[in-house]
Amino acid sequence: MATDIDCVDNLQEYDSEKFGGFSLLEVDRAGRADLMFEDDQVKAASDRVKKSGALELLTKWEAEDRPDYSQGGRPRIISAHAILVGLILLEQEFSSLFLRGLSVTFQTRISPAGRAMLDLPEPGRNRLDARKERQRWEKNTNNAFHRISDLIDPFPMKRHSALTYTQVGEVLAAHDEEHERVMKLRLDEFTNALLLMTYNEQPRRLRRASKKIDASIDQSSISPPNKKGYSKKTLGNRIHQESTRTVEKLSPGPVDIFAGWYAKHDDDARLDLKPGTNDPTSPGKRGSGPALVWAWTLNTMVRVDSEPGGVKRFPKLALALSMSLPNVGVSEEAVNLMKFALKTGLQPGIIDADKQYFANATVDRLHQPTSELGFTPSTEYRVDRLGVQGGKGGAEFIEGGVYCPGTPAALKSATKDKHDGIIDVQTYLARIAERRAFELHAKERPDASGKQPLRCPALGDSPTVTCPLRELSKKAAHVERPGVDQADIPEFLDRICKQHSVSFTKEDTLRQKQAFPFMSEEWDEFHDHARQSIESLHSGFKDEGKELVASSGRRRVRGFAAGQILVTVMILNFNLRTIAKFLRDEVEAEAEPDRVRADPIVRRRDRVWDNLYTKTTARDSILDIQERGELESPLRT
Repeated sequence: MATDIDCVDNLQEYDSEKFGGFSLLEVDRAGRADLMFEDDQVKAASDRVKKSGALELLTKWEAEDRPDYSQGGRPRIISAHAILVGLILLEQEFSSLFLRGLSVTFQTRISPAGRAMLDLPEPGRNRLDARKERQRWEKNTNNAFHRISDLIDPFPMKRHSALTYTQVGEVLAAHDEEHERVMKLRLDEFTNALLLMTYNEQPRRLRRASKKIDASIDQSSISPPNKKGYSKKTLGNRIHQESTRTVEKLSPGPVDIFAGWYAKHDDDARLDLKPGTNDPTSPGKRGSGPALVWAWTLNTMVRVDSEPGGVKRFPKLALALSMSLPNVGVSEEAVNLMKFALKTGLQPGIIDADKQYFANATVDRLHQPTSELGFTPSTEYRVDRLGVQGGKGGAEFIEGGVYCPGTPAALKSATKDKHDGIIDVQTYLARIAERRAFELHAKERPDASGKQPLRCPALGDSPTVTCPLRELSKKAAHVERPGVDQADIPEFLDRICKQHSVSFTKEDTLRQKQAFPFMSEEWDEFHDHARQSIESLHSGFKDEGKELVASSGRRRVRGFAAGQILVTVMILNFNLRTIAKFLRDEVEAEAEPDRVRADPIVRRRDRVWDNLYTKTTARDSILDIQERGELESPLRT
């Protein structure tokens, strides 16, 4: 005989004897408020997944891996399409991206029309079989998700339980580096296909607000679901200790061994090892060395607006994204971000980075590929690369420029002297401005291969200096200029002092090449803006009230590929909501055309406070503004 829980029509009824103040629906959902997703939400997410091309990529890779796969047997209940749509829906409401929560979404939170869009079956309606029905949905959801991750997992291994250190050694010995390389390419292509879709969701006027991609790149750490790591330095000793122990039960080790030690607060402790190289980074004795965390590294690129004026022409989006192990392949990950960004159809522009990139990388791994892609760096220099760094034909390479060998010594060493505290900021800025006059002039444009003749700054009709070795032209004789002192002329005169010009290739100055003269006003303005943009991006998608990307608390599925899939969905949602907010702000501005902000360019923190980071001084004292009654909000005391 049927009982009162055989159907779903009476789930809102209360049985005080059995459940007290809870309805059967609340008990069935374990207290969750599983609200229904609207059909329009399901359709929008479905359309975006289809537009990304990610499903076609998965189909292609499955055919490559299993060319003889038969369509026989039980059909798949849940598709990759449904998995991605379900994750996007959960992320839009900032729910945890748990596979159990995803199975509940498929079972109870999507209407019949939404199920038809995702090819999902109707859930069972017999309440006597509720537990088994829930388990079936969980198992099918779990299988469907891992069918995706298995196709793009660079580090496959069993992660059901903690490993002994002997098992860790066995997994590392069995690791296939060629498999890792192929799967890493797939994983990054999958991620960036979805991010490119978010870029294309913008109106054309925003996508094409500038013809070039000016961008900033950086790394940040994110936690894997299991935070217990191991030391590669002591792994051999651990394995030996396990082999000599007589007790049956060994201390549990890590669960997912493919992560690494990341120095969160010490840039000097970070490495840039070639892919395939063993990373020796490990924690030292307690209290010694930098603070390290067991982590994955997130490599991100944000689009930067290089136009002056402070007007936002487009939203700041994550243009490209990848995950990697800490300290490994920093240069290669940066190059791949640039390649993925070019799929937007924009031309390469300026690429900004901190000292972890161009300042530390070797030319063949980062500078050369960056130049071949068409990007020009904007960055800082390492201390040991300040001042004269070699030369050619007698000319000297100084911080991105090619200079006359007779440039005064005080101007050559200006940046190093400022770093060492020998001169102050005002003196330094005056010296580098004076130094520009001694930079070699371009005689012709570069040819197709990048080769360009440069000439002495004292030659031609527009010389910028005078030199005892060169006679000024008649057109230039009446203008006063800085001069090369006789004492600064080198004893041995090389080609730049004797010939009309010397040819330089792109490779000659590749290591120190910059988009703007180093530490100039243009360089300072762009570099500060670019660094703030990438930090703002990280702050946005790590917001604890929103995506919370850095923590594993909302993405507990184990494995590197699973982690990147879930992080991709989180940052995809960050991009979409950033675009939506940008468009909403535009609509509100159009609705209130007479509204004038106090200062649309300078932030309040920079208007009323001295800011050492942005190098700005307050226009008005905060106390003076308060006295005039112009303070927008009261001072907190």
